[in-house]
Amino acid sequence: MSRLPHPPRDRSGPSARSPLTAPAALIVAALVALGLLAAGCGSSSPKVSATTLLQKAKATADAASAVHFVLTSSGVSLSGTNLVNGEGDLARPSSMKGTFGVAISGFTANVKVVSVGGTFEAELPFTGHYSKTDPASFGLKDPAVLLDPHQGLTSLLTLAHSPTLGKSERQAGELLDTLSYTIPGSAVPVIPDVNPSKPVQLTVAINPTNYQLRTVTLVGPFTSATSNSTYVVTLSNYNEHVKITLPSAS
Repeated sequence: MSRLPHPPRDRSGPSARSPLTAPAALIVAALVALGLLAAGCGSSSPKVSATTLLQKAKATADAASAVHFVLTSSGVSLSGTNLVNGEGDLARPSSMKGTFGVAISGFTANVKVVSVGGTFEAELPFTGHYSKTDPASFGLKDPAVLLDPHQGLTSLLTLAHSPTLGKSERQAGELLDTLSYTIPGSAVPVIPDVNPSKPVQLTVAINPTNYQLRTVTLVGPFTSATSNSTYVVTLSNYNEHVKITLPSAS
């Protein structure tokens, strides 16, 4: 008996209709979606201008009820009496409590100070008590003015002419925008300047997310007319709860 010929194969089945299997199609769709998501995440809104950043940083600091500060330095002359470092708390309207390291004729002494409303009291080493005194005796001006909107650190943010953004830098896990410009030496608060007629190089670092002024770096002839020294003020703990009173009033 002769065999009947097989009918021609139907090539219009699933494999002919789609070059991809269902699982493969799902993978491709997922990759496309991820690509679109990554593209959206990679695009960021433009940074604010340097002028706007400075304005917002000043407004944020000026609105803070209190801050913690740390002061460091380098290149400070060891002759005479000069401010070396410090740490403490600042509270509005004009209060400060902390400790300053002061170089006195080559020796460094830590001096506890409290300043409220223009009255400055210090505890000298080995004395065990506070006395009303002049901050100039320790190589500084009244530190309580650091938070003053017109005489303090934020007043320096208004002195930039045509400022431009510098490189971003990371400090303690925080990404900050930086700006650098020159200011008159006479405008610097707290730190005495032996040659205020010379300009001072100022660099500020600002958090562009919450607009907190984080660091202020000052380079100028603060302790020597012939060489520059550097002071760095770091601000943190905005709106911390502190109560500062004069020791003589307690």
